[in-house]
Amino acid sequence: MRNGIEHETSGAPRYRLWYPLAGLVVALVFLLVALQGAEPASATGDAAPAPRIVGGSDVPNGRYAFVAALRDTRYGSTAHAQQFCGGALIDHDSVLTAAHCVTGSSTAPLLVTVGRTVLSSSQGQTRGVSRIFVHPNYRGNAYDAAVVKLANPVSVIAPIKLARASQDSLEASGHYATVAGWGNTIAQPANGDAGQNYPDRMREVRVPLVSDLRAKQVYGGEFVSSLMVAAGQTGKDTCQGDSGGPMFAATAGKYRQIGITSFGYGCGAAGYPGVYTEVNHSSIRNFITNAASK
Repeated sequence: MRNGIEHETSGAPRYRLWYPLAGLVVALVFLLVALQGAEPASATGDAAPAPRIVGGSDVPNGRYAFVAALRDTRYGSTAHAQQFCGGALIDHDSVLTAAHCVTGSSTAPLLVTVGRTVLSSSQGQTRGVSRIFVHPNYRGNAYDAAVVKLANPVSVIAPIKLARASQDSLEASGHYATVAGWGNTIAQPANGDAGQNYPDRMREVRVPLVSDLRAKQVYGGEFVSSLMVAAGQTGKDTCQGDSGGPMFAATAGKYRQIGITSFGYGCGAAGYPGVYTEVNHSSIRNFITNAASK
């Protein structure tokens, strides 16, 4: 799955976030990491999956300013160490992310940074979090959507628009979309661990949309056609640390968000596209707009 905590080899799809287990042991692990200047390891002893896009390229400064870095101040003293998930600014005080990134989390240790291309830089604007809304139907993979309300609004940076119900063509098989974030750049097999690389600069890659039929053949009951969209190809995909980030496409000169990075088998593994929460499904879009208005 694509948040970074899951790194098992059981064959179950993994979220794509970097989010260590809570508790004293993990806190000590991260303290030692910070003191030693090394990359963190998970409390289970496996190398911790971390943030970045597979098969992509560096994003120039200022491009995709709406892409957000979700940070947890318990993970270290720098933005690079703190980043665990992605998100997208959808209005001046609301960030759309994956439910699995923030379920069960308190607002106190969280920060959100938008308009920053290089995590270690001072670019962009950083805000605290005042409230977290998780889709009420979230029970695992389905309805994997949440809205994070910022303590103070962001200025100047233009939010991304959500795909409308009438824009299903943006998800048509064979079309391309863009994903961007700070997730693992090293492709992962469907089962196993190929290592991690944690670049400081945001990366992007264009991924082909995959038919619901193909995704269903790959993921079976894990893939709910009405609620999800699949995209990616061998060597081009999101990965751990990219969870919650946007999949988007340009239409009429504007970017529209199609999906929210959710889960997948491996990262860029042959035959296994990434899976994204479908933003324009009525129940999901209504939840997003209602939460953002609060």
